[in-house]
Amino acid sequence: QVVEAQFVLSFVHRFLEHRGATTYFAFCYPFSYTECQDMLARLDGRFQDCRHMSPSSPLDSVYYHRELLCHSLDKLRVDLLTITSCHGMQEKREPRLDKLFPDTSTPRPHCFTGKRVFFLSSRVHPGETPSSFVFNGFLDFILREEDPRAQMLRRMFVFKLIPMLNPDGVARGHYRTDSRGVNLNRQYLQPDAELHPAVYGAKAVLLYHHVHSRVLPGSPDWRTFVSPLSTISLSLKSPNCPVPAAEATLSELDKSNNLRNCPGAWRAQLSDSTEPAPWILASSHSTEHCEEGPWAPLEAAEPPEPIAPRDSGLAYYVDLHGHASKRGCFMYGNSFSDENDQVENMLFPKLISLNSPHFDFTGCNFSEKNMYARDKRDGQSKEGSGRVAVYKALGIIHRHLEGPGGQAVAGEALQPCAAIHGGAQPRGHRAPKPPRAQGWGCNRAQVCARVGRAVAVAALDMADCNPWPRIVLSEHACLGNLRAWMLKHVRGLRGAGGGPRRRGGARTPPRSSTGLPTSASDNALARARSFSNGTSGSGGSQQDSPRIRASPSFTFGSPRP
Repeated sequence: QVVEAQFVLSFVHRFLEHRGATTYFAFCYPFSYTECQDMLARLDGRFQDCRHMSPSSPLDSVYYHRELLCHSLDKLRVDLLTITSCHGMQEKREPRLDKLFPDTSTPRPHCFTGKRVFFLSSRVHPGETPSSFVFNGFLDFILREEDPRAQMLRRMFVFKLIPMLNPDGVARGHYRTDSRGVNLNRQYLQPDAELHPAVYGAKAVLLYHHVHSRVLPGSPDWRTFVSPLSTISLSLKSPNCPVPAAEATLSELDKSNNLRNCPGAWRAQLSDSTEPAPWILASSHSTEHCEEGPWAPLEAAEPPEPIAPRDSGLAYYVDLHGHASKRGCFMYGNSFSDENDQVENMLFPKLISLNSPHFDFTGCNFSEKNMYARDKRDGQSKEGSGRVAVYKALGIIHRHLEGPGGQAVAGEALQPCAAIHGGAQPRGHRAPKPPRAQGWGCNRAQVCARVGRAVAVAALDMADCNPWPRIVLSEHACLGNLRAWMLKHVRGLRGAGGGPRRRGGARTPPRSSTGLPTSASDNALARARSFSNGTSGSGGSQQDSPRIRASPSFTFGSPRP
């Protein structure tokens, strides 16, 4: 039901167990710490030969490395995965960072040249189990050995993945906190190695690769590299990408092309919005194996000069969550005063929406208010979240995206995203046919896995090197046109009045503080009701459904741009 614009899920359960038995009701489909460890153990067996890889290994082989980042307060494992190809592999290994990587029997992964880092983490809020299903879909996709898209991703990036940032909360059944009752996603500004070991470790890895994984001038472009022994050539350019017809539009695009045409923009951004970054240094014990003995304190020093965002070794930072009340699959991103930066900031989630019908771009939030809002319960600011704190530490303009996320709060037709920042039904997309009565929970996990795959594929589209692009089938046809559309969209959001005009003179729906439409159509709700009643999602049944008012926690989809 919908009561006062809020979802209400009601059900009847008959307790048939013996008297005194305990019955658990899961908020959404579970994924436990034990299941996570079992999954990683299976991957260890599948890729056990990777421990013997060297720079002479076949270049497109999957390089998989699992190591212990740190122990949680309850002495559970916080794992760090490294996944890439053998392109650019060196004999040299990454150094051990102070207070991290305590298992000296496991060597650090090899270093790689010509590749930036894609960092992905999940379950900092332990009750948001949908984030694990998105993570698993992403992980499964980049480990595909024969998929040319996965091969290209491994050529381009070194993936650093943390599947479970808060294993204590997961094991204890907490919703947002660790074993001490602390919300770890508010500790990224100044994490403590003793009190917040996982957050401390995640930020240390980010800071390290920001400096040491930079692609220096003259480095090879592995996207176009073809081994003399290879029988498969991966194309850098998307096939059948039409040349944009409107030169005027492209000239606007040139102005918005990230920071490449604005050499001084990042310095101003750093001086206005960031704080000096502590530079994580390697432990002085050894570059490969940490000697026995006490850890040295974390050293910090000012770099000789700041690193431009475009030169950072960190290409993407994505933290996966689940939302308790918002509907659909979406992202939270940072807000930038410069429209060129905002275009690149919003382009990535837009590309995810083109690769997944379950991701809702209009549900994303890129407002400054959402960067510094305080929690209603404890008053803690989102400034301490990973998304904002990592931006403030590194000054990266357009790669700090939190999400996707969402919970399924109502069991209706969409095989709802029980998994990503959102809720019952993704907005703004045509709903698929309702699932069968059996296996609904598994279908929700599958939907989340598909969104995880879309996150990976969108990174290919951002570089315009997707061997199987979907953007060519969209109204934009190619990345250039989409960037130009995004520039116009950003300018429209910031313009005076009720938003930019569309064809025919009609205005877009009123916009909220997020800078995106708050409400436009009741079709999604009508579909949900008709599907839940077992009827078709088309026809007059949609028009007969009663209308309800929109609220900030229950917003409807908007028409396509």
